[in-house]
Amino acid sequence: MTMPEAYDPLAPEVKQHSQAVFETLRAQCPVHHHRMPPSEVERQEASYLVAEPTTEFWSVFRYEDAVRILHDPATFSSKEGPGPERMAPMSPDGMLLTADAPAHRRQRQIANKAFLPRMVTQRLPLVRSVIDDLIDKVAARGQCDLMTEISFPLTVAMITDFFGAGGERRDDITRWGAASIALMGGDAKQLEAGTMATLELFGFLSGIIAERRAALAAGEKLSDDVLSAMIIADHEGSSFKDEEILMAAHQFLTAGFESTATAIGNGIHLLCTNPEERAKLEADWSLVDSAAEEVLRFEAPVEGTFRTTTKPVTIAGQDLPAGAKVRVVYASAGRDGARFEDADTFRVDRPMVDVRGHLAFAVGPHSCLGSALARAELKVAIETVLRRLPGLRLDPDQAATRSTALTVNGFTNLPVAWDPAQARPRLWGEQ
Repeated sequence: MTMPEAYDPLAPEVKQHSQAVFETLRAQCPVHHHRMPPSEVERQEASYLVAEPTTEFWSVFRYEDAVRILHDPATFSSKEGPGPERMAPMSPDGMLLTADAPAHRRQRQIANKAFLPRMVTQRLPLVRSVIDDLIDKVAARGQCDLMTEISFPLTVAMITDFFGAGGERRDDITRWGAASIALMGGDAKQLEAGTMATLELFGFLSGIIAERRAALAAGEKLSDDVLSAMIIADHEGSSFKDEEILMAAHQFLTAGFESTATAIGNGIHLLCTNPEERAKLEADWSLVDSAAEEVLRFEAPVEGTFRTTTKPVTIAGQDLPAGAKVRVVYASAGRDGARFEDADTFRVDRPMVDVRGHLAFAVGPHSCLGSALARAELKVAIETVLRRLPGLRLDPDQAATRSTALTVNGFTNLPVAWDPAQARPRLWGEQ
């Protein structure tokens, strides 16, 4: 049996060497058909979140085919959700990631006003302060787990700020985010934990929304964060209802919690394993913009997301029926030599006009709303970690652990080490 036929996208061992596998698939099997094992079908059947189990899906590996799918929402619908499951609708029209036009167009126009460029610019001092605080906690130790002690705490802090929740709720946001992510792919215990986390999050946010609507009615000015923006924003006289805000906030939490943290881990890992490229960056920090984009191209943090066909369609010579679940594999598209020159070489100075064509944040109507904030966090994290901890390296005594989740392309744990005597003071000063 050849590798393309034997490829199992759910197998944990495949995740350890995914790029080598993707290279073969792009060449030999650009659209791969996978039948779900009975155990996975049974798990889906047991979940109230699943309207109908998925028994098979197709994965698309080439850049050109991925772009075609992402730009054609009429043929490749989002209503059954971005995962392999056929999700039960939380509302008739769906919400953002699980909505199609015309409902999605309205929702996107409103939500866009919560992610204006000034929202990111205003938050740069907080990103810098948080990353400096996190490094302060570990600098004297000479080692840490980059994912659990720096990457995830940074992204949680920014999500907490976007919700206007205050730093004292970061532990809750962490717990709710982790449980919500485990909700879809988990067993009965994880399903229960994720459900409780979602209810707690909704209860917490409902209280904030009620307070802000009351303040708005009293003529008071609201705080400048995403939650307030979603309350205020409208499109052609239409605004979000409270339940829409809750569903959108839940998506922002689950999307922002893991993907940005994964990108940071991928970036540090790539720079530690490509010393010549790291030396270029450390000699010229103006390259941090292109370096961050190259990280996103070379190892997209989200391995891929799903669409559902609305009619029979042919992709790369493969006929797909109506109702097919199709996975767009971003992590493969970014390494497609038909689109990127010398695609398997990591280059921090790759021309921006070329590297920004990556699909790490998707393209088309469902491109990532929070991409500007994610980019800012990634750039600040890479520069601050490497400048404050000179000589930082992968810990030779502890192995990194790659995620086995289907949608994640990166690490759950990334032990790193440095000489604590060489650690430098805060890069950005007291904010």
